[in-house]
Amino acid sequence: MALERVDRDSSGFVRPQLGLAFAARHAETLLVLLVLGVALIIGLATAADYGLSTDEFNTDEYGPKALAWYTSAFADRSQFETVEEYLWMYGPWFQMLVAAVQSLALASPITVRHAMTFLVGLAGLAAVVPIARLTVGSWAGLTALTLCLLTGYLYGNLFFAPIDVPFLFAMNWSTLAIVLMVWQGAPSWRLTLVTGLATGLAIATRTGGVITHVYLVGGMSLCALEVLLRHGRAGYGQLRRIASHTLLVILIAWLTAVALWPWLQIGNPLTQFLEAYRHFGTLDTSFEFQNWGRLTFTDNVPAWYIPGQLVARLPEGFLALLLLGMAVWIGAAGSWIRATFGALRRSGVVGLRPVAAELAGSRAVLVVSVAAFGPIGVLILQGSTLYDGMRHVLFVIPMLAIVAARGLASLLPFLRRLPIVPVALGGAHAATILATLIILHPLEYIAMNGLAGGVPGAYGRFDLDYWSMAAPEALRRLEARIDAEGRFAGDSPRVLLCLAWRENLAGVMFRRNWIAETHLDKADYLIATERWPCADGTTAVLVDEVKRFGRPFAWIYANSSRAR
Repeated sequence: MALERVDRDSSGFVRPQLGLAFAARHAETLLVLLVLGVALIIGLATAADYGLSTDEFNTDEYGPKALAWYTSAFADRSQFETVEEYLWMYGPWFQMLVAAVQSLALASPITVRHAMTFLVGLAGLAAVVPIARLTVGSWAGLTALTLCLLTGYLYGNLFFAPIDVPFLFAMNWSTLAIVLMVWQGAPSWRLTLVTGLATGLAIATRTGGVITHVYLVGGMSLCALEVLLRHGRAGYGQLRRIASHTLLVILIAWLTAVALWPWLQIGNPLTQFLEAYRHFGTLDTSFEFQNWGRLTFTDNVPAWYIPGQLVARLPEGFLALLLLGMAVWIGAAGSWIRATFGALRRSGVVGLRPVAAELAGSRAVLVVSVAAFGPIGVLILQGSTLYDGMRHVLFVIPMLAIVAARGLASLLPFLRRLPIVPVALGGAHAATILATLIILHPLEYIAMNGLAGGVPGAYGRFDLDYWSMAAPEALRRLEARIDAEGRFAGDSPRVLLCLAWRENLAGVMFRRNWIAETHLDKADYLIATERWPCADGTTAVLVDEVKRFGRPFAWIYANSSRAR
């Protein structure tokens, strides 16, 4: 076998499964719904446990002002004039959606934001199920979904990464739509419309969404190749249909992007897009952080930075299956290359017909492969500015989970001989991960695997709590301390929450009538975080810490100069 493909009938759809196979598919669907349902309940029940991440302060401001652009018939320009600089170079559709739901006053604005972010993120993860089924086979969808939800780094970010999570949603559904298009070969008009809308949403979220055009054009080109190989000149009608549907997707995508992204509306859309793309491709942000124990600058990360982050942050089982899945697909690609050279030696160019047909038939798998590894390769080649773990490529983790599901599928013939052992090992591994995530809550995203030493071993060697998620828990502890001591009965304490450039806004996280202080010498209490250790070099007295696995991530200080 050269490249892989899943059996399908002449129309391009999966052949109906009967008997035990149908029962297995039904059981998998029920389990997928169960996993999604449990995750939904837990996510919504715990959404209030998370404080605002440093990026959510400005997106909370961006959403209402972007919404005002539309409700004022494009007269209100506050989103271009009074929000944090360059924020308008991100598409605001999700921030507008959050602002609209927040206006309903269903819960606190922070809780609503995190619930909405989680819902969109979970919906994005759900897209891996049909993609995995189409490209790998039965049970791959459940496997990929489970691997995603057990990845603490991904799960935690689902609540408070205000741009990266909507981008994950748009990219995953765009990839699913493109996989369905290339699977059908000659796609329907309805699917063409959906794919255009989905890819347009990706572009209207972040400039990197334009890479979906690469997936689309590459996959549809292989559809055209298959038509030529099967029908020759008689297939020109189908070729025109493939070309027209591909071009229509691109047209709909850009119309959607322009409609949803005000930045594209205030000038030449192409020029505006290129300006935003260049801005984020060479982002002028430079600071030091720890990467595998080495001080690294954000604008000069090593080529292995993203692979190194994956090695440290993916659970051990996920990582092992991913490497196995990569080996399987690399092996299949190697077999195809050998077959290609063999055909050339035997029959020349004419002999390439069978291997070309094999390549065309593997197009859905190839789209997923490019979606999993292509964005990482582009960032490495561009030498892009990178920081905050690997949140900028959060959207590739679900695609990597599909590759990992392929790795598990390759093991199934061997595992079925003695199923109890792998089931027990897998269950124990999952239980260990779940226990770790429960202990870390609401800091699930700092989870590190054994290769990085877990959280204790990674502490000080990696950039862990870069969103300062330990700060809101420190606030809750300070509330309990002040309530127990009975101090400040007649007035409100002044609290400095150290979130650089956000101190004056931090009061939205207070659940008491406290004053958000911005000057250290006027604060009664300071809350320092891993990225912003504002109490260093002061006379403030440490009174409490937020710890995980014995390592502190937030510190509560009493300002001795303000002692009462």
